[in-house]
Amino acid sequence: MKICLALIHNNNTQRNAYIQPRLAELRAGLSRQFSATSIEVAFQPEIKPHGLPMAFLRDVIYQAVDRDWRRYRHLRPPLLPLHVASFMRRVLKNKRYAGGGWKRSSFIETAVTDKHIRIWSTFLESDADYLLCCEDDVIFKGDSVQRVNDLLEMLICREGDAPIYIDLAGGCRFDEIKIDALEVGRDVSFRFYSKPVTNTACAYLMSRSLVVAFHEILTRKPWLRLIGIDWMMNKLFMLMENDGMACACMHADPTIFKHGTTTGDYVAWER
Repeated sequence: MKICLALIHNNNTQRNAYIQPRLAELRAGLSRQFSATSIEVAFQPEIKPHGLPMAFLRDVIYQAVDRDWRRYRHLRPPLLPLHVASFMRRVLKNKRYAGGGWKRSSFIETAVTDKHIRIWSTFLESDADYLLCCEDDVIFKGDSVQRVNDLLEMLICREGDAPIYIDLAGGCRFDEIKIDALEVGRDVSFRFYSKPVTNTACAYLMSRSLVVAFHEILTRKPWLRLIGIDWMMNKLFMLMENDGMACACMHADPTIFKHGTTTGDYVAWER
């Protein structure tokens, strides 16, 4: 089995001084039956906040995606007129819409999404079977390397090349993302879901067939690139369901890695 270890960062010296040696240790610590390569994506253009029309358009897209996301999780969305009215009240009253921080965050979100897409494209140029992607706020645990080995050994036993998505670092609490209705089982290491969902994009593993499916959808629907990476991945899962494409999904519980931003080890990039 061939696996590609990918790192998304922003040339942050402090974070890279931690994560790059850890990923090198992971690559060296994989058992002999796994072949690993490494890639990184860091470049992004100078931060220039989005204009008001683009920032507002992105928020409108989020509102539409949120309605689909509720249905996907078997939750009832609010009535459309009430949803629109609630959104407009937030726009008119929320101070974040009046300042430059909203438009700056809008730009940064699209830049981060672009990095993930570039990682996926680079991965597809390789001959690797699986992509293990980390953002630079991932924190290794004492057993992270061993658990990655255990996971890959389990994947060797899979038959065929059906898409699979595995969330490795979590972020939000399970009760916050409200995906209990999709859970179909769990063991000592993972929760299993009837439909694919992501928690955050801090660290995840995807099969080659899933990355191909993502790439094909993004080529047909390039506007999806405007969405923040977590939302975009879940929207891609929803579109895969519409196309009748099944995808296995697992979330590590306890997580294989820690999400440094949510644990307080790092400050969120928006700040």
